Amino acid sequence: MADGAGGSGATMREVPVWDLPIRVFHWALVAAITGSVVTIQLHWMAQHALFGYAILTLVIWRVLWGFLGSENARFSHFLKGPGPVLAHLGHILTRKPARETSHTALGGWAVAALLVLLGAQATTGLFANDDILFRGPLARTVGKDMSDTITGWHYTIKTLLLAMLALHVAAAVFYRVWLRHRLVEAMVTGRKDLPADVQPPRLAGVGRALLLLLLSAAAVRGIVTLF
Repeated sequence: MADGAGGSGATMREVPVWDLPIRVFHWALVAAITGSVVTIQLHWMAQHALFGYAILTLVIWRVLWGFLGSENARFSHFLKGPGPVLAHLGHILTRKPARETSHTALGGWAVAALLVLLGAQATTGLFANDDILFRGPLARTVGKDMSDTITGWHYTIKTLLLAMLALHVAAAVFYRVWLRHRLVEAMVTGRKDLPADVQPPRLAGVGRALLLLLLSAAAVRGIVTLF
């Protein structure tokens, strides 16, 4: 046990908060996004498409886990109204020890926005083309003109997504420096320092997560190969 952040003197203990599926999702998504950015810069379109399929699979998996997964991974647990969001902003100013066993009220909406943008980016990529060598697996189902329009959306969403990712990283740095919250470490170990009176969340089993991941991968494969 140790004293809390910001000199509060609160008795702290290490609590398991992030299950293995959430941590695998997070770091696999980091790898897939990195691969997507690198391959598009190198114009490796076939590899870029594969990373896009991986991102879409991971997003579907996370959405399913948001309804069927661990207690604190569920959207109903961390998507809150304006009141809790404003209260969290006040919490930031006072630098009190964290009490959340999931995303914060503000961070939860940031996660939801990222999932929407990532899903939209990966989905539009299925219909996109580069006018040279690459055509998404669903491009022929909408025709060239519509494919060109969707390609424009794909690039617009990319700009929004990169801005959101930069904000996500900046927020992690801010929380580490200002509030001394070890968000990155917690996403590696699955554990977080919390006040002793905070009860840990109920975590779901890995078997369920694996089944949902396989279903997500099968759905994406079906979309890519059957149309």
